[in-house]
Amino acid sequence: MARVPEQYTRAGKLARELREWILGNVSPPQTCLEIATRVEEEIARRGGRPAFPTGIGINGVTAHYAPQDGDERRIGEEDVVKVDYGVHFDGYIADTAVTVTESPKYQLMVETTKRALEAAIEVAKRDPRTGEIGRAIEAAAKREGFKTISNLSGHTVEQYTVHAGKSIPNVYAPNQPTLRRDEVFAIEPFLTPGDAAGYVIDDPEDKRVTIYSLVMRKRTGVRELDDLVDRIWEDRKSLPFTPRWYADGYAPGRLPKLLEELEKRRIARGYPTLVEASNSPVAQFEHTMKLEGNALVILT
Repeated sequence: MARVPEQYTRAGKLARELREWILGNVSPPQTCLEIATRVEEEIARRGGRPAFPTGIGINGVTAHYAPQDGDERRIGEEDVVKVDYGVHFDGYIADTAVTVTESPKYQLMVETTKRALEAAIEVAKRDPRTGEIGRAIEAAAKREGFKTISNLSGHTVEQYTVHAGKSIPNVYAPNQPTLRRDEVFAIEPFLTPGDAAGYVIDDPEDKRVTIYSLVMRKRTGVRELDDLVDRIWEDRKSLPFTPRWYADGYAPGRLPKLLEELEKRRIARGYPTLVEASNSPVAQFEHTMKLEGNALVILT
């Protein structure tokens, strides 16, 4: 039986501490940018590094939105706010998420999402089939009249890879892979009201890409592009990043053009912002964990 690398344990502990910090420090009328930068600064202050850009999802914005410099969007008292963040040490990742709201209207959805994660964990303790974990999440949602987001899923985690080879669905799906002992994985239910579409699409209103990762370290022969790739690779390797982290030294608008060119050359990959298809609010909770022998170790 392989032991959890010590870096996973450290990352999980810091992520747990940050969750308590978020619950005590995120509230209206903060801006999305303020929340994201404070989370990332707090990770660094405690000795870790962000595993990926902190995602702030208000209401129907569900995933892959990292606020950029100048973003003045504020969270309101009626909003459902998802804070998706990760910590890494030497590329060993703890991925987690929490949802906060001050609206009584959404409290049941938030609490049900939390219970769906708990139900999934109970199944994972005794049954490593990912389809059965998805069945538990879907059943917990339906009991209270909610839907899961059918085209988002949990995932296995490997060093320097947030989304490794296996997916853990949020609905029942047959013939899905089985989790192996000593694999590290994240389970992340997303719930939305029962009359919502129940799936996500690329944001039709905002085409900006705010999260990227390098697919490879490849020379282009263009010094400006090669310098940017070298800078990001030395800092992140294949871990996701956001343009905000590398904007210094570039004229306004220049960095997005360079990243677009790296995408065209398939050196970088962009992750469009995902929104619930009917623009319904979504709640999310997430833990990273590991099957260790006959026990399930929750790292976060």
